[in-house]
Amino acid sequence: MSEIRYTAEWEEQAATWLALPINEQNWAPRRERIDAFYSKLIKTISRFQPVKVLDSLQIPHNDVWIRDYGPFFVKCNGKLSAVSYEFNAWGEKFPPWDLDNSVPDKIAEFMNIPLKKYPWILEGGGVEFNGDGLCLTTAPCLFGKKRNPVEQKKEMLEDLQNSFGIKSLKILPRGLDGDHTDGHIDNFARFIAKNRIVMVAGFEQEKKEIEIWLGEHYEEAKVDTLPLPPPVPASYTNFIFTNGGLLVPIYNSESDSLALEYFKSVFPNREVIGMDCTTPIEEGGSLHCLSKQEPL
Repeated sequence: MSEIRYTAEWEEQAATWLALPINEQNWAPRRERIDAFYSKLIKTISRFQPVKVLDSLQIPHNDVWIRDYGPFFVKCNGKLSAVSYEFNAWGEKFPPWDLDNSVPDKIAEFMNIPLKKYPWILEGGGVEFNGDGLCLTTAPCLFGKKRNPVEQKKEMLEDLQNSFGIKSLKILPRGLDGDHTDGHIDNFARFIAKNRIVMVAGFEQEKKEIEIWLGEHYEEAKVDTLPLPPPVPASYTNFIFTNGGLLVPIYNSESDSLALEYFKSVFPNREVIGMDCTTPIEEGGSLHCLSKQEPL
């Protein structure tokens, strides 16, 4: 029987995948700023590990949000494999998405790795893993009129758990209000260790639920909170790991320094770098949304 594991993002990575901001409808008004941002992002990540850019590999796409439409890299019996779900631009909000939806096939072909496809709608930013069989997500990103039918909840969740080797799935009732993804978990709560989560402040009921859930699996479970910077849906939980580094989104907010100090205290052996994400957040996303990690 195949053993599937979705590795934690703080584990060793082979590369970071990115897609360039080619959508003129979204990026033309801020072309100079977004190009400067991407130049700095690629240069910064490259200090730690390789960067693979869809455009350099001639893989067509509609927009930059590769976290959501790219393949999920998993380990199947210890070997790299890929899983893909259907992408429809967050419930058919932002057409077209046809090229984005074909990206997993193209990447798997380029890498010459097996790809297992599932018929359900699922975005990468909507699920969060701890590498030890736990997965955190939000209900509005899974089920709804233009996501997956509630009537097929059982079948969808079975596939979700099997495709990632999930042993315990926690579905929160909501994410951030005003997030056009309908509340992705990566803007709301993230694992920073298998038994520790950092989430946005001001959601006491959700925090309590997460604490109880984590406590069922680990004796020393902990949930930290960070303030929300303006504007919606800006969040400090949209960080990304690199080999030896942690890139944290900042937004020219008074709470930026607090967030950076927090991550430095949690990861004393990583280089914590604040990345100005005031430009990409204008289109609703940040560092995690823009990237996809390929495990070693």
